Amino acid sequence: MIRRLKYHEIDFLKYQKTLSEACQLSDFAQKEFLDIVSGKNWGLLVYRDYEAVMPVAWSNNFGIKIVQMPILCHQLGVFSKEDNIEINHQFYLFLMKNFAVSYYAFNKDNSFPIDLQQKKSYKIGKDTYENVKKNYHIHRRRNVRHTADIKEYADFKKNIIPGKKIEDFFLENIKGIKSLSLRKKYWEVIKKLIEAELLRTCQLTYKDELKSFAAIYSSEHANYLSIFISAGKLENKNIPSIIVDDELQHSIADKDFDFMGSNVPNVAAFNERFGAEVYYFSIFASKKLNVISKVIRLYFRKNR
Repeated sequence: MIRRLKYHEIDFLKYQKTLSEACQLSDFAQKEFLDIVSGKNWGLLVYRDYEAVMPVAWSNNFGIKIVQMPILCHQLGVFSKEDNIEINHQFYLFLMKNFAVSYYAFNKDNSFPIDLQQKKSYKIGKDTYENVKKNYHIHRRRNVRHTADIKEYADFKKNIIPGKKIEDFFLENIKGIKSLSLRKKYWEVIKKLIEAELLRTCQLTYKDELKSFAAIYSSEHANYLSIFISAGKLENKNIPSIIVDDELQHSIADKDFDFMGSNVPNVAAFNERFGAEVYYFSIFASKKLNVISKVIRLYFRKNR
């Protein structure tokens, strides 16, 4: 029922048709986006004649594909006209049997007959900014006021072309990526997305120094806070709240706003104080030793 297609074997017209008719949110499954964030290291699992599809990205190790979500890719999963719990399960079993999976995120609209690990994200539904702000926590409403200090010293800029200054700011302040080489690789992907007009940027300088930088993945259905970085030391602690509030002022009337996580308590609390509502999506995550073991088993199965 399910077959695996390499990148060059995909009928992209049929693929796009399936995405456009899917009941699931397919923002991160678009070819243009996946080509950049995965370096075209992705293929497709297909049910029958593109009745349902599941994009899978990977890295290659000893000829064995290790499944890993690409940089900035929030959710993939199964896409079809109607979400079918049994077909989703077939895709899941095929993935587990034929790949060494490090981490894969299904989309929030995929249901399964088994219990999978859940990850949460936060979203604000599109509405007038005035209505959205009413749902801010009382402290957040206080945080985003443009005080005399902000009015005098803060400067907002949008749709900027990142140069050396922003690159250095990113490399110095990005959290969760220890290796400098990986941080640089991450930055190169961001630049390509900006050049392709898939990411738009905004920044806040305070007293002529860059203090906060954000990049928004603007899809057909929603705006996603793909990159959000603030300086380690902030003279004005409200700057992160102010730059998000400024983005909401300009975009929430047109599209949903997705914070893209997080399970980190401090980040979750930050999102919740904007009145964002939590939602969950299924993931599969495996420990490094389990991935290595699966790679070995697949290698010998392939070469026996």
